[in-house]
Amino acid sequence: MNWNRHGSGMRNAKFYIDLLVFALILSFLFKQFVLVAVVSFLLLVGLVQIIYYRNVGKKFEFVNDKKRIRLMTNTSSDFTLTFHNKGLPIWNAVLTVSFQTNIEPNGIPNTTVGDFHEVKIPFSIGYNKSVSLKIPIKGVSRGLAKIKQLEIQIPHPLTDGSILLEFKPYILIDAIVFPNIYTIKDNIAPSKLKQGDLVLNSSLFDDPFFPIGTREYEPGDQFHHIHWKASAKTQQLQTKVFTRVANVSVLFVVNVGDKFSVLADFEEKLEWLASYVDACYKEDIPFSFAINIRTTGKVPFVYLPLGSGDSHRIQAMELLSVLSIAHSIIPFDKLLAYLDLHEELPVATYVMTNNAHKDTPLLRQWEQRTNVFYKSSADVGGISYG
Repeated sequence: MNWNRHGSGMRNAKFYIDLLVFALILSFLFKQFVLVAVVSFLLLVGLVQIIYYRNVGKKFEFVNDKKRIRLMTNTSSDFTLTFHNKGLPIWNAVLTVSFQTNIEPNGIPNTTVGDFHEVKIPFSIGYNKSVSLKIPIKGVSRGLAKIKQLEIQIPHPLTDGSILLEFKPYILIDAIVFPNIYTIKDNIAPSKLKQGDLVLNSSLFDDPFFPIGTREYEPGDQFHHIHWKASAKTQQLQTKVFTRVANVSVLFVVNVGDKFSVLADFEEKLEWLASYVDACYKEDIPFSFAINIRTTGKVPFVYLPLGSGDSHRIQAMELLSVLSIAHSIIPFDKLLAYLDLHEELPVATYVMTNNAHKDTPLLRQWEQRTNVFYKSSADVGGISYG
């Protein structure tokens, strides 16, 4: 059973039964048969009450499927909670749901208890029925919001008191609010001196898998590039023309700390990075990033490997959404040294730090291998806040 049961008022019900049993015995002794009938009826009602109390909720299930709601600040969605009941019906109950305050209930009454919003919803479900409830929510601030508590309070149908069902497993439904995203003014230029996947007519490299036409053969053309069917048709040797491609990829390196403390512009830097991530996604530019926040694993800091596409963007945004000022920091120069030793630098590297001069020796070496662009909090790299 996935519910913890807590009851209140049952002591009064037992006292009520004991009193009725005593009254029934007295009625028999004094041969008051009308009173016997009345007391028997009341006793039957009390017994039904006890049976209901002991069995309601035993075959009641919450569908705890894993689902994540993705939001931006001030955008709306909803939590969908689904219940199945194969046991006794539940009437006039109250469903209580509490979740963290980086999201808020959208347009429905609620109370705030500490760092959690609490929503109460009327709830009923019949025998062998399923019910789905939607709780509208709105993104408030960056972060991950989990459902802390799910409770159903079932009142006794005939007497005072109630039964409280508290869902005890970890609830797999949550909501994540992405960082704010702004318009990027910078153009991330490709490198026509490196082979890649971006179509660029001025590139020096061809993509052999995407021929786009033919031209007359010229001395020096490779033999396996000759288009034999076109040559037979025109009675002249024809060479395949391929799509020109260039390399474009970006590494973002962000310093959010000074020594071992987080800087005051932590949120602004995450928004800066999220904005560039979104711009790379829209242009189909592969990107990676590194942030000097300590983590466990093979890489000792927050690092997203090079990638592109929708799944890579979602992975990046979710990673940025859960970072906190409570996390510990590693020295920025240690991060640069690790990247220099273990990772291949892409075409362009954006370095967001307030103290670029302190890391100049190593970054000067990078400038020989990639295009390095320095950004600071005063100049956040061409983000338009308008």
